Amino acid sequence: MQYHHNSNINKYFLKSVLDTASDAIVIIDAEGIIIMHNKSAADLFGYNPDELTGQNVKILTPEPHRTLHDNYIKNHIETGINKVIGIGREVTGCRKNGKTFPVRLALSKFIWEDQYFFTGVIHDLSREKETEQKLVFINKNLENLVDSRTSQLMESINQLSESNRNLENEINERILIEEKLKKREVELITSIEKERSLNLLKSRFVSIASHEFRTPLANILSSINLIEHYQENSNPLKSQQHLSKIKNNIQYLNGVLNDFLSMTQIEQGKISSNFTTVELSHLIQDITEDLIQIKKPNQTISYTNLSNQEIFCNTDANFIKHIMSNLINNAIKYSGDSSQISITLDKENKNFIINISDNGLGIPEEEQKFLFNIFFRASNVLNIQGTGLGLNIVKKYLDLLNGTIQIKSSENKGTQIKLTIPNNEKSI
Repeated sequence: MQYHHNSNINKYFLKSVLDTASDAIVIIDAEGIIIMHNKSAADLFGYNPDELTGQNVKILTPEPHRTLHDNYIKNHIETGINKVIGIGREVTGCRKNGKTFPVRLALSKFIWEDQYFFTGVIHDLSREKETEQKLVFINKNLENLVDSRTSQLMESINQLSESNRNLENEINERILIEEKLKKREVELITSIEKERSLNLLKSRFVSIASHEFRTPLANILSSINLIEHYQENSNPLKSQQHLSKIKNNIQYLNGVLNDFLSMTQIEQGKISSNFTTVELSHLIQDITEDLIQIKKPNQTISYTNLSNQEIFCNTDANFIKHIMSNLINNAIKYSGDSSQISITLDKENKNFIINISDNGLGIPEEEQKFLFNIFFRASNVLNIQGTGLGLNIVKKYLDLLNGTIQIKSSENKGTQIKLTIPNNEKSI
């Protein structure tokens, strides 16, 4: 099959990735000129999609920062002092029509071909600020209402006899109202905090994803340039090797986006189970065969159905795919060339047992208590690409299936994972 490439494919691909983000993303050069942005950025600041590119980014900020903005970049490049890079903070944005609004800005820097570039991830805080103001207003009204009711009650108590049963009943009723009002206040605060935590979680992931995209995109760009060179010199074998490299990097980027989507849906409670009768052996075999395509040179991945018969289970097939894909992908990623990965399936009473074993890098014993924490990555794999979301997502999917996971691992010796999947109805 012939593949035709042009010099704009890398820009088109990066633009497509940026446009998947709900937050605004703007990339500028060392002069502050916007060289790329996503659709969310144009929409947020009220510009047409083509208006921002080539403009100085200071048009997105109000005075006095607009006048001083060029000096901010110049001072950072000359001194190397980080005041905002890598630190999310609240600032004020300015739309095309001159209206200002609050935003959270996460800024990162990277160097490409000896030139400085800066990436800004911008989240609109208008709704959060409006909600906070509403909460202040509600709290003030509640305080006034409580103070008013308390004053009325104290005045009545001073005027009437202690033995007045009707007054006691009224006091109890008013206390009950106050308790309901306070309970409602707590519910509102909890709801706002949950929304704020989810937004911070998304912003943090976007920052991590931006970092994780950098190396694959650089590899894709390099491979495209080399393919063009090899095609000019009639070297189809080298071209095919780099096409495979491009495919692997795109699969990695797709996996990062899928992990983000899964995490967001789970956190927002938008995932619900769909239990159907599933033949587990065929399902796991299909998943394994799909992932064999991304294994390292001379790696072997074996799957064995220890029962030697079809195994039917009432479960959610999509959840099983997410769980197995994450775990097998981890085994491939953290095991070396010529390593062995073993997958087995068996039945134990009314449960189904899946074991995944490898002889890879393993996990330091003192860090294993953090395995299921979101964004956790072991200290011995920090030089390998990853987001730290995989095991956290696996654990949440297993919770939805009422399943369990057990992990035994030794550094430089390998990892053994045992999954217990229950049959969510009477045995078939």
